[in-house]
Amino acid sequence: MADYPVLFPLDGRRTRYRVSSGFGDRRHPLKGRRIFHKGVDLAAPYGEPVYAAGNGKASEAGYSPSYGWFVHIRHEGGYSTLYAHMSRILVRKGETVRIGQRIGKVGSTGVSTGNHLHFELQKNGRLLDPVKWFGGRF
Repeated sequence: MADYPVLFPLDGRRTRYRVSSGFGDRRHPLKGRRIFHKGVDLAAPYGEPVYAAGNGKASEAGYSPSYGWFVHIRHEGGYSTLYAHMSRILVRKGETVRIGQRIGKVGSTGVSTGNHLHFELQKNGRLLDPVKWFGGRF
């Protein structure tokens, strides 16, 4: 199976998710100033399952004041993914995760304006635009 991120992190049976905030430079909705947005925000219903985008290991899992409940997964080939603002996390730091495994539930924890999944993607420490990575299938 995929040891790098290939699976969309929300329920694939839904055809589209609204991108409530895209990747890149933006005016922060709460701070009011321009800040680089390191991922993409996908509006989704509270409690909707969040899935691991690829096989890997949870290098971090916990709570942060800005990200709220979050999980960071390291994948093969220098890839990593981060899932944030969840209402609940279902994995622990150090746990091996499989592609498609439920790792949390959508929420609005940390610095957030509503229910959504904040999803980040990196390759060798370089941020990538998740919308481009998934071919705009949001």
